[in-house]
Amino acid sequence: MSDTESRPYSGVRVIDMSGELGAYAARLFADLGAEVIHVAPPRPVQAWGAAHAFLNANKKSVVLDASVAQGRQVLLDLAGTAQVVMLAGDEAGRTLLPEIVALPGPRVVSVFSYFGLTGPYGAFVGCDLVAQALGGITWLSGEPGQPPLRIAGDQSLFVTSLYGAAATAMAFWDLEARQASHVVDISAQECIAHSLQNTLQVYDLEGRVFSRGGTGTRDATENPFACRDGYVFLAAPLAVPASWNGVLQWMKEEGYPRAARLREPDWQDRAARATEPMKHEFKSIFEEFIAGKTKLELAAEALERKIVMAPVSTVAELPDDPQLAYRGYFRRVHDRTLGRDLLFPGAPYRLSEPVWSIGRGAPRPGEDTEAVLRDLPARAANPDR
Repeated sequence: MSDTESRPYSGVRVIDMSGELGAYAARLFADLGAEVIHVAPPRPVQAWGAAHAFLNANKKSVVLDASVAQGRQVLLDLAGTAQVVMLAGDEAGRTLLPEIVALPGPRVVSVFSYFGLTGPYGAFVGCDLVAQALGGITWLSGEPGQPPLRIAGDQSLFVTSLYGAAATAMAFWDLEARQASHVVDISAQECIAHSLQNTLQVYDLEGRVFSRGGTGTRDATENPFACRDGYVFLAAPLAVPASWNGVLQWMKEEGYPRAARLREPDWQDRAARATEPMKHEFKSIFEEFIAGKTKLELAAEALERKIVMAPVSTVAELPDDPQLAYRGYFRRVHDRTLGRDLLFPGAPYRLSEPVWSIGRGAPRPGEDTEAVLRDLPARAANPDR
């Protein structure tokens, strides 16, 4: 599909002032054809890293000083040309909200904050750790009897962006259908609470508060195990007989002497297999068996033998992963701020038509200010342009 007008959000202008919680949401719209303009206040030049490059790819950059009357009016004029405005739910964003809502014409205004615009926590500030803790995901992460564990990688920011993008898309669909304006109030705490696997359903159906299990309640086989060049994760409990029998047959074919131990009657006891002594014993047996084998060799054997086992990849190894390489997942993007090419994750979904793309790397701060503001009077006179 070469016709860019056929992309889902072609012709849609999005103003991105959403801060860290909504940066990826805005990029998701840009990747599907929207003109996303990231608006930021003037600030000293700083070293931009890979996170900035990833979150702002496909966007334009405008620098405006909204703390002075002229800059604020320009900002409102710019927002008036957009069908979607994404705001941070901080003090500045909350102050702008009623002014943007009052602008002529229908639009979706999505506000990203840690606890929403109302409620007893509404004015609280937050961070990734706070959102994960009060959203409940840390309660489910880690080992039993140990402190709750924060999930790495600023997960609350991405979860909030994903939920916020979906809610904004639905509101925009209604705008197109009925010309109805919407204010979408996006709470990071609520987004995390909604993403807690089947925790809510367990409480609803069983009256039980789900808790972190770590490795404490798993079968002895359901763990990562060291091999020649890293780790593999194996799952061969009795509940998956093909996987367990595949491991036993593999060891037998290779003449591994300790395989006989795993055929003794106590290894047919599900409760016993979850105890620490049997976990330690299986770890010793299995790691000795795979010590000379690489992750890729083990993955090939697992596929052949119907064993549930996969390599534990490091970030550095992912670009060479055969499945991701075959799918053409990673894309090389030139970042003008850093002055070099970066390897980016590709589309988070695969649609029937090739409407997703990265057209440009992240802009330098303020790079598009002159061009966007020069076009502003014409856009303001013809908002449907």
